[in-house]
Amino acid sequence: MKKIYFLTYCLLLSAYCLLSSCTKELPADYYHPKLSNLTISLDTVTEFADTLLITFDYEDMDGDLGFEDPNINSLTVKDSRLQNADTYHVQPLAPVGNELKINGTLQVKLNGLFVVGNANMESLHFTIQIKDRQSHKSNELKSQEIVVVRP
Repeated sequence: MKKIYFLTYCLLLSAYCLLSSCTKELPADYYHPKLSNLTISLDTVTEFADTLLITFDYEDMDGDLGFEDPNINSLTVKDSRLQNADTYHVQPLAPVGNELKINGTLQVKLNGLFVVGNANMESLHFTIQIKDRQSHKSNELKSQEIVVVRP
């Protein structure tokens, strides 16, 4: 009888050990924001005259995109012709302190694009990236080619 209890105990202990070790590992970038579906409103813009709209979708698994402090910029938009990116403030996209999956669409308006060199037109593309309040950076999205022309 003691042998049956011992075998039952060993069987239950083995089953518990097997089941408790079956936890799903999250990917390393699980909490990093994800960007997709970048579109631009124009593929040719007139220097200093047209407004270019960059639209993209975002998804964040813990909802910590955007900052309450308007002096903190989290969105970068890099013009391929220039060395440094422009940065923009994004307000919180979910209530601060709540951890929830969020997704949606953001849009950036770019005014006053100009030709950098002496030519009558230039080609460029934009690369965008966003970081969350935990400093997790998203993937980068690259726009299609845009041509800026002088009037």
